[in-house]
Amino acid sequence: MPSQLVSSTGCCQPCDTVPVVVNVPGPQGVAGANGSNGANGLNAFTYTTAAALVPPLGGYVVVQVQDSSFLPESIQGQFFVSVQGCGYMQVVDVVGLSVTLGNPLPGVLSIPNAIPTTPISIGALITLAGAIGPQGPAGAAGGASSAATYIVRTPDASIPSATALDSLSSGYLKTQGSSGFGAVSTVATVPVGDISGVLPVANGGTNVATIPTNGQLLIGNGAGYTVASLTAGSNITITPGAGTISIASTASGAAFTYVTFTRRVTSNAPTMSAVASNPFNSTTYPSVTYSGIDTVSGFTPATGRFVAANSGYYRLSSIVHNGFVGGVYDITLQIRKNGTPIYSVGYRISAVDEPPVAVEVLDQASISDFYELFITSATNTSLFNVNSSFSIQRIQA
Repeated sequence: MPSQLVSSTGCCQPCDTVPVVVNVPGPQGVAGANGSNGANGLNAFTYTTAAALVPPLGGYVVVQVQDSSFLPESIQGQFFVSVQGCGYMQVVDVVGLSVTLGNPLPGVLSIPNAIPTTPISIGALITLAGAIGPQGPAGAAGGASSAATYIVRTPDASIPSATALDSLSSGYLKTQGSSGFGAVSTVATVPVGDISGVLPVANGGTNVATIPTNGQLLIGNGAGYTVASLTAGSNITITPGAGTISIASTASGAAFTYVTFTRRVTSNAPTMSAVASNPFNSTTYPSVTYSGIDTVSGFTPATGRFVAANSGYYRLSSIVHNGFVGGVYDITLQIRKNGTPIYSVGYRISAVDEPPVAVEVLDQASISDFYELFITSATNTSLFNVNSSFSIQRIQA
């Protein structure tokens, strides 16, 4: 800081009338702020500001950029740029911040082509690749030997012995060299001699190389196919042959025995009391007369029972005409099997013109099972009238 010198009073020399000021350095101040960054791309590069796609070969796309001042003014198409992640593209036109870029056709100016449909993302770096250099001298004259055979992509008149892939509309092209074997075909039919290996199921094959024996088949196993034979079950025989499979049954079909029986009251109707009884029992009711169908098919008149000679399913039915004397009759009708009721019904009659009662039941019987009909007339005695019947038919084994 500035300070004043000591007074010169008492000195031998005359003193200055104006004080002399001397500056003394103070402490250092803080660092100043950094300067602003330069503009992006100025005279060197730029970044894209919108997304785009690389166009097809020979096509164009307009790309938006942050700066275009670094691109030189030149004849259209004489400069190329490198687009980050996309390769080299040709500068076709520059209008403000819109730059039209072209994707050169194969071989144009010997520049590597960008892959079509490759995304040009936002913020992709674009740098100048320079101008196209002068064209090189023409190559030495010459051509392919006409004595050799060539495969070319497109027809070429200068190579008369060449086969152009673009011209193959049918046929089969096979190549074989020291490194292995390969084949290319433009038709669906490939010579059998050139097919090798096992075709998997996913490609329409069986993935099986096993030669089947007589009668074997391809059978699915959950993941593919297995060559296997059919397995015979009970009472079945399987006979494999060359290209044939014979399946036969060893079971003998037994003939069905149909049994039918009917017993009908024709006169001297039995009297039914409160004690359950079998009205078709000739021992209990000796004066009653009966008629019937197949009454010898397992039926015993002395007991009034039908005994099953064959196991199977039976239909049992009865039609009851109750004789009316007077009063009210409470009737119970039962069909019994081996002495135990399997069907029971109760009803009441109180007039002469009561309709007949019909019952029917199906049952499965074993050999020697027996059936019979029992009836009870409580309250008053009634008649088991003429034309009452009991029928049994075997309907299924």
